[in-house]
Amino acid sequence: MSASDEARSRVSLLYYLIGIGSLILIAGALYMVKNFSFYFGVGVGAASQSISTNTPIASVPLLQQTVYSLSAFHVGILESYVIFLVALGLMGSAMMMFSRRSERAATLQRYHFLHFGFTIVYILLFIIIVSAFYDFFQPLYLYIYYFGMGLCLAADGYLQYRMMQPAAKSTRIRRTMTMNPSTPFSNLVALQEKLFPNMSGHLRIVDKHFNSNALVNFNRAVDRNITNFSKITILTSKEMLDSGFSTNLIDFGSELNESGVALEVKLMDDKDAVEQHERLMMDDNMAYKIPPFNIINKRAEHITTVNLKEAQARFHYLYSRAINMENFAVKRARGEGSKQPEAGK
Repeated sequence: MSASDEARSRVSLLYYLIGIGSLILIAGALYMVKNFSFYFGVGVGAASQSISTNTPIASVPLLQQTVYSLSAFHVGILESYVIFLVALGLMGSAMMMFSRRSERAATLQRYHFLHFGFTIVYILLFIIIVSAFYDFFQPLYLYIYYFGMGLCLAADGYLQYRMMQPAAKSTRIRRTMTMNPSTPFSNLVALQEKLFPNMSGHLRIVDKHFNSNALVNFNRAVDRNITNFSKITILTSKEMLDSGFSTNLIDFGSELNESGVALEVKLMDDKDAVEQHERLMMDDNMAYKIPPFNIINKRAEHITTVNLKEAQARFHYLYSRAINMENFAVKRARGEGSKQPEAGK
């Protein structure tokens, strides 16, 4: 498993831990509502019974304490309602974080901040309530509360720290990069230093003109950051498949394999290749519209960010209809071999 895969697995585990912690806290909030309602009901009932029968309740110390705390329990019920609403916010933001964990970091960061804020509010309210009603909470339940709050706080804190790292780096990256045709070398250096260091995991490229020249440019641009990736998938067109390109891909794939990176090349369906004019490049967090890789450093075009979900959906559609390069080469060889010369010619 690559370092990027390990990092993603660690973050997925944190989302599960946040979900468990949020469930504990929402269950605890329900317990608070039930607890305060029970004591308030018992106190009101005991007070009413004492008044109607003229029977003193001093003989039962806890019951006496409960009756004397009726006004406080009424406030406690209201506070438990508030902490339950906060717990609902905790659970809701945790579910949003988990369901959108594959989206861009900037999108997830809002839910991280939201969950972290709800956790802090929950802890503050809990301290206020427990300090006023400590004698009415069983120690076991308090330890469960502490565990749930500690789980959420630790996971939230780590995620906040982790989210701030890309955020600090991304301030140096423009959402748009311009390729100047008069500076082809500098353009490749810009790709090396400003674009590919911020991409990782499974890199996907849609470029119907991806050929040997594109492979050279791609290799130069990604070389310093190749270990960021676990897999590279390229969708090109059948017109690019010649003996030179095939040989170059085999050699390139062997080199990637030595670095622990898998290479997959597929050929788009003929109809898709005609219709697919945009060139796209994406990982699990970002998607870009790019110039053709064979002239990416020599063409006056912009590299701009595009909607990740839309780019992924387009890639998966094209990928599902594409054919493996090796399979196409075998089919073409069989087709040519099956053509026998006519008799007498």
